[in-house]
Amino acid sequence: MNTPEPSSLHRIPDKSHIKLSYVTHYYLDQKRPDTVLDLLARYQRYAPELLDMIQFVVVDDCSPLRFEVPDLDLNLTWLRITDDIPWNQGGARNLGVTYAASDKVLLTDIDHEFPEATLARMAWMRECGRDFFKIYRTDPVTGKLRHGHSNTFLLSRARFLRLYGYDEEFCGHYGAEDYRFVKFQKYHGSRQRYLPKKYRCIPRIDVDRDEAYHGLERDLSHNTPIDARKEYEMKQYGKDAGHSRMFLRFRWEVVLERSRDVRIQRRRNPLWQKSWYWRWLVGER
Repeated sequence: MNTPEPSSLHRIPDKSHIKLSYVTHYYLDQKRPDTVLDLLARYQRYAPELLDMIQFVVVDDCSPLRFEVPDLDLNLTWLRITDDIPWNQGGARNLGVTYAASDKVLLTDIDHEFPEATLARMAWMRECGRDFFKIYRTDPVTGKLRHGHSNTFLLSRARFLRLYGYDEEFCGHYGAEDYRFVKFQKYHGSRQRYLPKKYRCIPRIDVDRDEAYHGLERDLSHNTPIDARKEYEMKQYGKDAGHSRMFLRFRWEVVLERSRDVRIQRRRNPLWQKSWYWRWLVGER
């Protein structure tokens, strides 16, 4: 009995067409949600063919400011952490990556914006493997090239999880988790690279830090000794040391799960399944 061949043009019921997961997070304790909503509204105007391939994962880190999520025509997963842990950026990122539908994950703060060409480059490039990419920035005032932000990365979800994600021992106090995350990745053989200079992001100057942001105090005194201890552990005890393995040590809820009405023209590739033995022999990146 012959199995009927499905049409190559059809409604996608799952997320297998997602080529990039854009993970960001926020904590708002002021008056307005503009910082989050204005950015997503601008992304909503990008080319439909690109938006079909991108999933936006937004994590509300238990903000005191509550608001209704508008109906945005995006592939959108909106999560809310329900345990109030100060400076829980590492936990919020761990949660966002857990819900990512693509192995290519862009991790970034809400105060950076990505032009359409940069997101398209990320969506269409090959999987990251053990490379993790920083992204050059364009100074929003002078237009000059700046180095990438210390905690904006494009990387592999699989490798992120294999190396335990962000160490949540830092959560509850400000700082050091990004620096330790990068060091831990490098010590385990991950390669830091940059996207080509023409693909940049832009620090946002439209963020109202008095009305639509947060007012948390930045104090490194608690986390700096923790970071020094983890560096010492890595140097003395090797690969299994230097990370607490604390991961998702809080409760959360799914606020919204939304998909665009996507119709994907799949490309036929009947040789891929037949070449499994080659992949078994040589492996993949």
